[in-house]
Amino acid sequence: MAEISSAVVRQCEAEVHVAYQQGGSRLRNSIRLQTGVVGKSTAFTRIGKGQATQKTRKGDVVLMDVDHSQVECLLSDWYAPDYVDKLDEFKIKHDERRVLTQAGAYAVGRKVAELIITAASDAATVDNTVGTGAAFLTLDNCLEAFALFNEAEVPDDGQRYAVVGPRQWNALLKVDQVAKSEYVGADYPWLNGREAKRWLNIIWMMHTGLVKTGSGATAATKCLLYHKTAIGLAENGHGIKAEINYVPQKVAHLCNNMISCGAVAIDPQGVVCMHVKDK
Repeated sequence: MAEISSAVVRQCEAEVHVAYQQGGSRLRNSIRLQTGVVGKSTAFTRIGKGQATQKTRKGDVVLMDVDHSQVECLLSDWYAPDYVDKLDEFKIKHDERRVLTQAGAYAVGRKVAELIITAASDAATVDNTVGTGAAFLTLDNCLEAFALFNEAEVPDDGQRYAVVGPRQWNALLKVDQVAKSEYVGADYPWLNGREAKRWLNIIWMMHTGLVKTGSGATAATKCLLYHKTAIGLAENGHGIKAEINYVPQKVAHLCNNMISCGAVAIDPQGVVCMHVKDK
């Protein structure tokens, strides 16, 4: 028998949670997060805009009658399992099970990022998209997207985010307003060690998982700008969960990471797409 103590499993779960939160999905902290969800669906509340009014002396105040609507978010189950052969554990110096569980946490994190990107990309329409994928990212592209944000009255409260691909990030670094320290702000603690800058009071990040169009000379990327409240991510009560079980028939340990989650666009007006050429 190859029993695993509960202490080892608990330690593994703790490491997986850290790996998932710190490195699994860099987008998770940039959107509305709802944890502890019970069941297969939940709802995010979308709150409309109110209007201030006056009142007459001794008269009644006029209610704003702000619209409160519910946006449903469906959760799906995702798994990242792999086997570690029992004899292989004796042949290698590092802890293979720990490496696999952390790799699984990153795999789950990439899936979460994919769900977030898909929800945001699906919210983009012709009216809130800059470019058609035929031109490279430029300062003018960024300022046009910034203007769309402002015209939609997206709150300028430090919770605006921009996610661009590697090629677009390199293009941004050639823009003085982005590259020079006098234009950009400090990094966020949860973005330490990653490519990120604050410019136009927007936190700009590089991500490799954005939606692609075309190929070769016509390859393009749909970069995203969004407000934190525009996109929602829901996770079940356990969040990411790790399991290590010994399977006698395989003479191996099955290391599995799993999560039940879903993402949804809460307010499409808080999303802007920049469709720009790669190279």
